[in-house]
Amino acid sequence: MLEESKRTCSSCESPSDEGKTGKTWYKHLMALSSGILLLIGILSELIAPSTFMNYPFYISSVVCSGQFIIPKGIKGVASRRLDQHFLMSSASIAAIIIGAPAEGAAVMFLFFISILLEERAEDRVRQEIETLVELEPPSVIVKLDNREVCMNPTDVKLGDLIIVRPGVRIGIDGIIVDGATSVDQSTITGESHPIPKSVGDEVFAGTINQEGYIEVEVTALSSESILSKIIELVDESRKKRAPIEKTISRFSRVYTPIVLALSFAIGIISLLLNYTLTEATYRALTILVVSCPCAFAISIPVSMVSAIAGSARNGVLVKGGVYLEKISKTKIVAFDKTGTLTEGVLSVKDVCLHNEHSKDEVLSVAASLEMMSEHPIGRALVEAASHETMSVPRASSFEAIPGRGIRGQIDTKEYLIGNRRLLLDQKVSLDSLTEHSCGVGTLVYVAHQEEHFGTIILTDTLRRNAKRAIARLREMNIKTVMLTGDSENVAREIADEIGIDSYVAELLPHQKVEAINELKTEGITVFVGDGINDTPALMEADVGIAMGSNASDAALESSDIALIDMDLARVPELIKKSRKTMGIVHQNVASSLIIKSVIGFFAGIGFLSLWMAIAFGDMGLTFAVIANALRLVQKD
Repeated sequence: MLEESKRTCSSCESPSDEGKTGKTWYKHLMALSSGILLLIGILSELIAPSTFMNYPFYISSVVCSGQFIIPKGIKGVASRRLDQHFLMSSASIAAIIIGAPAEGAAVMFLFFISILLEERAEDRVRQEIETLVELEPPSVIVKLDNREVCMNPTDVKLGDLIIVRPGVRIGIDGIIVDGATSVDQSTITGESHPIPKSVGDEVFAGTINQEGYIEVEVTALSSESILSKIIELVDESRKKRAPIEKTISRFSRVYTPIVLALSFAIGIISLLLNYTLTEATYRALTILVVSCPCAFAISIPVSMVSAIAGSARNGVLVKGGVYLEKISKTKIVAFDKTGTLTEGVLSVKDVCLHNEHSKDEVLSVAASLEMMSEHPIGRALVEAASHETMSVPRASSFEAIPGRGIRGQIDTKEYLIGNRRLLLDQKVSLDSLTEHSCGVGTLVYVAHQEEHFGTIILTDTLRRNAKRAIARLREMNIKTVMLTGDSENVAREIADEIGIDSYVAELLPHQKVEAINELKTEGITVFVGDGINDTPALMEADVGIAMGSNASDAALESSDIALIDMDLARVPELIKKSRKTMGIVHQNVASSLIIKSVIGFFAGIGFLSLWMAIAFGDMGLTFAVIANALRLVQKD
């Protein structure tokens, strides 16, 4: 069966893009040919400097490189849009005409090399996205009528059972229904160590089953998996340009005509200073070459896309460079409470005892009556009792009292479990809240007849790394705020526990939007939430961040950034990375302009030749800014 599965699955593999590979190979061959012809021309000129034998080599070198550049320059002129291809084509051809064929060929060759470097940088980022695509295996093993059938993930239906053996990549999202294992989720959530998984736990497409045999019930179609959403969002993010990227793009459109005018002015000034026509033209062409905007034009998109791809590898999906630029300027981060700062899962914090009853007695009565309940409070009480060494009797009857709690019998004795209102309605004697308080949280009262046994205090569990994330944001001088619909007392307790700067309690969804608008008057405001009720606030904030795979579809759609791993520590890490990204962008733009200005000055006074101008002022600088930008694609 296994051999048969392998034979069938091999057909699922997709072919490589041979056309693109062939085109890349041809470009590299032409670059090599251009370089060799340029070298032969230089050597022939050294051997016979006074002859024209070297011209065929130089012109052939220009043709090899120029076939990818000159047509684009011509198209630019035809569409009345002059760009760097026009600048370099003009400089190369003019240099040959004035008797400097070596420099003309060198300009075209080195500019072509800079283009290949740019393409290599774009390919590097594209490969990061393709790596995400390749995380989904070409086939999965589906269990049908006790048979193992190899299928393409796109053919698998909701509810199907897939078999995942040790060492195999999980092909589709689902819930484990049989077996236990540990799963390497680093490709999806960024977690550095394998996560234990057993029956009832969720697993994601693209992650690796480390050690155990598991059967997984499919909960999402292949096109709707977390991995598919990551790939789609990362690909879409490349189309959303940051404001600084748009500014540089607009600048580049007016930059070329200015450079042409400057180059022409240098030529005229040189003639007025009694330079020959050839010398004046050479100087003008050198300015033309060194002023090519390649370096700073390419540095920003490469930086942005590299940062987005690098963030995706860390389990953070940024939907566009515009949000990276905005979040780098963050002044305030506002958090929803339930499901964001907390896990949204109630747990027993304490038991407040009354009338000399024990903790075990109070918990066993509560767990007994709540045993069949699906309410979050009931599940929390049963869970707490299971962790204690006590016997939980079976209730003989129970009655739900809407908005109040439960009345039930255990061994013919009647008990009450519910809120304070329930006990007051049933004439149970209670201490006044001014005389005695059992604490802050969700209070569940337990009583027998008219006697109050005790009060169980339940609280929401803090999310992992919540305190660490808040502390890190404070270190970065970013104000933190909690916006919640919970009561004032609960909000205050959570805020004090995690060290958040301020909070606003008892908010309805539309009031959260009003609070966000008020915060925005103080600076760039980020909102982190997870539920449908958070959608308006996510859309209103300068940057909305949805909390991972458990977030509602509405929250994920309306957010600008999504955290796949439910780890709040990713928020300060993302802000830090965005600031690093903008730092690199500013470094690249500033260094490009400064270096080009210095080289342009020396070229203008005749200290630099054409080939030196492009080697240092264009190709070398382009290589430097690309290398600097590609640091952002690395996984943190």
